[in-house]
Amino acid sequence: MTDWRDFDDYIQDAMPGWHCPGVAIAVVHGDDVVHRAVHGMRDVERALPLTPQTRFAMASVTKSFTAMSVALLVDEGKLAWDTPVRTYVPELVLHDAYASEHLTLRDMLSHRSGMPRHDLAAWRLDLPRAEFVERLRHLRFSTSFRERFQYNNLMYYAAAYVVERVAERRWEDFVRERIFEPLGMTASNFVPEPPHEGQVNALGYRVDRDDEGRAKGLIAMPFGEHTEVSPGAAGALFSSLDDQIRWLTVQANGGRWGDVRLVSQETCAQLHLPVTVIPGGGPWGELMGNTVFTYALGWSVEPYRGYTLVQHGGNVEGHSLMVGFVPRERTGVVVLTNGAMMPLRDALMYEALDRALGLEARDWSARMHGLYDEMFRGVASGKTTAATERRADAPPSHPLGDYAGRYHADGYPDLEVRPDGEALQARLVDSLDWTALRHVHYDVFEWDLVSFFDQLIRVRFLIDDQGDVDAVAVPIEPEIDDVSFRRKRITLGAEIVEELLGTFDSAIEGLSFTVSARADTVFVTQSGGTPEELEPISLTPELVRLRHKRARFEFDRASGRSERLTVKVPGMTLEAKRRA
Repeated sequence: MTDWRDFDDYIQDAMPGWHCPGVAIAVVHGDDVVHRAVHGMRDVERALPLTPQTRFAMASVTKSFTAMSVALLVDEGKLAWDTPVRTYVPELVLHDAYASEHLTLRDMLSHRSGMPRHDLAAWRLDLPRAEFVERLRHLRFSTSFRERFQYNNLMYYAAAYVVERVAERRWEDFVRERIFEPLGMTASNFVPEPPHEGQVNALGYRVDRDDEGRAKGLIAMPFGEHTEVSPGAAGALFSSLDDQIRWLTVQANGGRWGDVRLVSQETCAQLHLPVTVIPGGGPWGELMGNTVFTYALGWSVEPYRGYTLVQHGGNVEGHSLMVGFVPRERTGVVVLTNGAMMPLRDALMYEALDRALGLEARDWSARMHGLYDEMFRGVASGKTTAATERRADAPPSHPLGDYAGRYHADGYPDLEVRPDGEALQARLVDSLDWTALRHVHYDVFEWDLVSFFDQLIRVRFLIDDQGDVDAVAVPIEPEIDDVSFRRKRITLGAEIVEELLGTFDSAIEGLSFTVSARADTVFVTQSGGTPEELEPISLTPELVRLRHKRARFEFDRASGRSERLTVKVPGMTLEAKRRA
């Protein structure tokens, strides 16, 4: 018999070394819960302990629920794993035409669409799923369709939309009615606010580290805005240990919890069958002694010490979770922690499985330290290296105020830049909050994405041939080239537009420019030509600047009405005066 009291001692001894605030853990075998325990705090500052009913942000563990929502409709014959999704949702169009025609739910749920993550295309955006699906067509692919595994949250957002269209109800309501309620998962939902009075969340924390990767303490991480789209069906679930025990039991028992048959055994098996090979090797392969890793539908699948292990982890906002089971033995483990990017979750899952399966002990916490302590040092070194790579005496090409403005790229939220004293701040509109945009050298700035997995990225402002700040190149998706966000057109307003209207004659006989407007849109007609729309690019008390392709039109407005127009085209500058 396994001595689970000894396992509790193991957890208590391991937690300080990882600076882990709290752990909730359970082990199931068949219909039985063979171990259930909580350790540590849900709120460190107020010394409030965890309980089995404390709710955690479940992050990507949510994906198994999204896959199950599809499976329920497959069981009813309303969806099929391998039918092109456009059969159900014709408006789902991708950047790759072949993928648009052939993409299936199996492709979407196994991360083989050919589209890389593009996480910042949707992060925390509060917009309808239908509008999100409309934006997908703008996001570039990094590989061909079904070429290789690329983890992709966006395909899970889209899968929820497919369920909504077919089930004719909100995805969140469908999951509540078809999964939470039959299983009695009363603490689970998709927003930080608990579904019932008296239920509480575990606060999330991250480990604060010095320049050498050594832990200094804990930093509390606030919950972000959970929206229908993001993290949505890829990571918005909140749940408790007791609720996850029921979910784990369903998976380990082939779709059944007690007398409740949630989904047929055959359809449940499809969720756990490998589909896409995940490239193995490297440090993790060395640690596991294994080079074979695969992804099924909402679950990862790997060989583990003579068994097949089905598992999925999650990381978000100071929470790190793991759910795993061995189908053949109907044995599984759920580990919930309220520490960000916490390797202890993996160590405890493997440690619990070894004990439940009667395998020789390996001290997984010590093994994980051997890998991750070096990684922590490497991350700290990377930040130090970035700081030393700045070029001295390389000032920006423009005053900082010239970089301020709103920039647009199809498929993404707008990027906005504003002055902040003697520096700049940037945000993704309706997505990321304002954070520091620090000058590095020349027109390169470092953007502190502290609320997006604590990243630092370098952006590069682009200058047009007139010397103006015209765009900013952002490495918003590492698998493709930088995305160019063009400075967004400004709105002139009716009074300003009125100042520009009229005909301007150049010194070249027969060459004039007539400015007209429709609503607030300005057009220019060169003599003998057709009207061309002008895009406003800047407005000051002295000057209104607009453009058409590479031509610039600058209206002098010092006298209150534009009397002089300067037209700049490559190789030529013309002055034109208002016709009397």
